[in-house]
Amino acid sequence: MADYPLNIELAERLCVVVGGGPVGRRKVAGLLAAGARVRLIDPQPPAFELADRLEIVARNYRTSDLNKAFLVFATTGNDELDRAIAIEARHQGALVNLPGEPAAGNFTLPAVLRRGDLTVSISTAGRSPALAASLKGQLSEWLPCHWATALEILSAVRDKHLAEPGQSHYNRQTVDMLLKAGLVELVSAGQTAATDHLLKQALGDGYTLKELAIELPSKPL
Repeated sequence: MADYPLNIELAERLCVVVGGGPVGRRKVAGLLAAGARVRLIDPQPPAFELADRLEIVARNYRTSDLNKAFLVFATTGNDELDRAIAIEARHQGALVNLPGEPAAGNFTLPAVLRRGDLTVSISTAGRSPALAASLKGQLSEWLPCHWATALEILSAVRDKHLAEPGQSHYNRQTVDMLLKAGLVELVSAGQTAATDHLLKQALGDGYTLKELAIELPSKPL
């Protein structure tokens, strides 16, 4: 059965990480970055910078630790305990992941490449995380950092189109046209005037970078 890929809003949701080793620490950091409320369970927890949304419980795991949890990571390194955590999490209706045994949980994590709000996920359904990581490395060369700025421009163009009467035709063709005309390359080179010329030529008046409230990086990317 194929997995169903999706992005989940975690702001203020309770997420529990059981086990504060290297894997658990990475999960805590990622969850906090996503705005989640995080509870870390470990008898000898690692040091973390204080965070309003981080609760550290310095003791062994108890089943009650999962009460009202939306998402759980079992990262103790003890296979038997991690499986027991997964069973309890499922019983309580939570999403649960075991990095060392993906099949025992009910979701897996992809390798993720981020360029600002542009996110590319690569999943092997837990069968070969190393392959996903390798492909991520290759994609990072194809999607350098200036794609984040290109996305800002395309998003601003879309918003402006949709806000104007009779301009709801903004669609994939508009994006394809700008990309084929060299938008990303101009952004990468930091060429503001040339980017403005392209936008005006393709979209008409009112679409300069200044009017879109976007500034290209001062140094070429």
